[in-house]
Amino acid sequence: MSSAAQIAPRFEMSLAEKARYARDGYLLRTDVFSRAECAEIARECEEMVDQLTALKRNRKVAAGSYMFEYQDEIDTSVKWEPFAPDLVQGVEPFAHYYPPLKAWGLDARLVDPCKAICDAGEVELFTEKLNLKRARQGGAIILHQDYPYWEDFAPLAHRVATAIVFLDDSTRENGCLEVAPGTHTVGKWPQRTDVSPKDFGSLEMDTSRFDLSRLIPLEVKAGAVAFFGAFLVHRSLPNRSDKDRRALLYSYQPTGSKHSRVLIAEKYGRGG
Repeated sequence: MSSAAQIAPRFEMSLAEKARYARDGYLLRTDVFSRAECAEIARECEEMVDQLTALKRNRKVAAGSYMFEYQDEIDTSVKWEPFAPDLVQGVEPFAHYYPPLKAWGLDARLVDPCKAICDAGEVELFTEKLNLKRARQGGAIILHQDYPYWEDFAPLAHRVATAIVFLDDSTRENGCLEVAPGTHTVGKWPQRTDVSPKDFGSLEMDTSRFDLSRLIPLEVKAGAVAFFGAFLVHRSLPNRSDKDRRALLYSYQPTGSKHSRVLIAEKYGRGG
């Protein structure tokens, strides 16, 4: 085998892509994963969810617009639909718990483009999240930026990049991701002041001080990936279709930094 044949393909952003990212705060690539790969990843996601829902249930806690259940034994949080509390909305983190899905997060198709966003030669996982919008029941993900949720415990929160893999065709009807181009250049947008600063809901954006017409829907086919940083304003609306809309999110940081699980354990004495 020739030396050229042994070199793994690289997927870093091109100069044109970097320019688009600098302008918009996100980059969308289509056909990154095949339909067969999406089906395999989705199967693994469903297996993980089945395992988690089979565990002994712990107390569910309402926090802002979300409902969480922390599983101490496996050091992860299950997020439940607030208005359908027996329906899983998400899982975070999961790489330490479910190796098949960690492997996908190390795929160069996801890792390489995030290097430019992280401003780093090499990156590693910061956290991982599965989002589920079940048919006719999946609720909204409120308007937010990622940075406020991380800044209190993660020194490099401002350099975290996220790759969201769309495992199903994503449309307005099933609650596709909506992004506000250019909002990443402002820093932190105004957050809610109608709740205590100690309340988890205070990390949410103040929608009365944001022009929602800036949001654009990302209607894409399964296998597309959107890349964005910690300051992009985004949300998604409820799933009003007859099909599930699932997405897998991997967040990366410069290599040599601690995973969010470790940082949270050090800050709050939980998990790790």
